[in-house]
Amino acid sequence: MTRYYLFMVLFVLFIIEGTTFQIFAPDQYGVEYLFIPRWVFLVIIFAGIFRGRGTGTFYGITFGVMYDVIYTSLLGIYTFGMGLIAYLLSLSIPFFQKNLTVAVLTSILAITVLDYYVYGMMYLLGLTVIDHHEFLTVRFIPSLIMNMIIISIFAYPLRKWFHFLKRRMEEEEKI
Repeated sequence: MTRYYLFMVLFVLFIIEGTTFQIFAPDQYGVEYLFIPRWVFLVIIFAGIFRGRGTGTFYGITFGVMYDVIYTSLLGIYTFGMGLIAYLLSLSIPFFQKNLTVAVLTSILAITVLDYYVYGMMYLLGLTVIDHHEFLTVRFIPSLIMNMIIISIFAYPLRKWFHFLKRRMEEEEKI
C-alpha cells in the first residue's frame, strides 16, 4: 500500500493546483499577474531526488500526460518536458538528499526550465502570442516567487515524508 502513497498525493495536488488557480485567479481581483502553481512538479523533482531517477521520470511522464490532456490543446509538450527535466534533475545522490538547500535550488531550477520550455514550445508553434517581456513580468516571475515560497515552506516536511516512505517500504519488503 505504501507504494501508492506518492501517486495519491500527487493526484490530490494535481486537483488542488487546478482548483487553486481557478479560485484565486488574479484577474478576478484586478491583479494583472498570473500565479501558476507547479506543486506537482516540485514533488516530482523531490521524488526523483529522494526515490531515484526512475521514479521522477515515471511520475514526470505520467503527470505530464495529465497536464497535456487537461491544460493544453497540444499533446506531448508537458509529457516530454516534465519527463525529461525530471530525468535530468533527479540527482539521487547523498549530497542532494542531505543538503535541503541544494534540493530546493534544484527544484526551482526545474520549474524555471519547465516554464521556459513550455513557453518556448507554445511560442514556436504559434499557440501563444505574448512576447517574452510580458511572459517574464506577468507570468514567470510571480509564479516563480510563489513556487519558491511554497517549496521553502514544505521542503523539510517533504524530505521527512520521503524518508518515512523509504522506511515503510523497507519494512514491507521484510515481511
